[in-house]
Amino acid sequence: MTRIAVIDKEKCINGNGCEFQCHKVCPVDRSGTECVTLGEYNKPLINEETCIGCNICVVKCPVNAISIINLPENLNQEPIHRYGENEFALYNLPMPIFGKVVGILGKNGIGKSTAIKILAGVLKPNLGNLEKEATYDDLIKYFKGTESQFFFEKIKKGEIKVAYKPQAVDLIPKSTKGKVIDLLKKVDEKNKLEEISEILDIKNILDNNIEKISGGELQRVAIAATVLKEANLYIFDEPTSYLDV
Repeated sequence: MTRIAVIDKEKCINGNGCEFQCHKVCPVDRSGTECVTLGEYNKPLINEETCIGCNICVVKCPVNAISIINLPENLNQEPIHRYGENEFALYNLPMPIFGKVVGILGKNGIGKSTAIKILAGVLKPNLGNLEKEATYDDLIKYFKGTESQFFFEKIKKGEIKVAYKPQAVDLIPKSTKGKVIDLLKKVDEKNKLEEISEILDIKNILDNNIEKISGGELQRVAIAATVLKEANLYIFDEPTSYLDV
C-alpha cells in the first residue's frame, strides 16, 4: 500500500502551542524507526515510506494540519505536480473536449485549480521532481498514448490558444488600475466589447474605477476580459464566486 502524507504548514503550530505531538505519538518513531522528523521552519516532515498509515498523528494533531491518504495499491507513475515534500500532489488531469463545455466539480483542496492552471499554461508542472519544471516534451512523453499527449502537442505547436480567467479575481485591483472600460479595450481582440458588456450586465460600470467595483461586478469584468480574447480554449476558474447565481 502507498501512502501520501500532506501537512498544512500554515495551520501547523509546532513550537507555538504544540510540542511536536505528531512525533511523540507516532508508533514508528517510538519503535526506533525514523518517520516524523523536524524540517524547515520547525515544521514536521513525514517519511511516506516508513509511515504505516495508522492515522494517530492525524487524530492527535491539535489543529488538524495532517492528512494521511492510504492508497489501495502502488501508483505506477510519478505525480503530474507536487508542490513540495508532504504537500499536495496531483496525479491526473481533466481533458478539454473541443466543441463542448467541460465542468470540473469537487470539494475544496482536491486540485481543481492546480489542474486547470496546468492546462492553461499558468503553472508549469514538475512531474514530481521538486528541482525543475517539466517541458512540453516531458509532458508529451509522460502522457504518451493518451488524449493528453495530443493536447500538449497542440499546445507546443501553438495550435491551441488559451484564454484563462483566474480564481482570485479580488487580486485584479491590486495589479490593474484605471477604468473598467480601459481594461476591457486592451483585451478586446474580437471587437465585441459592447455586446459582451450587454450580456454580462456591466455597461453601467464601464466608467467606474476597477478599485471601486464590487466583488460580483469584478467577477463579471474578469469573465468579460477572458471572453473578449481570441482563443480556441477558454478556461474559467470559479466563475460564480461573488455572484448571486
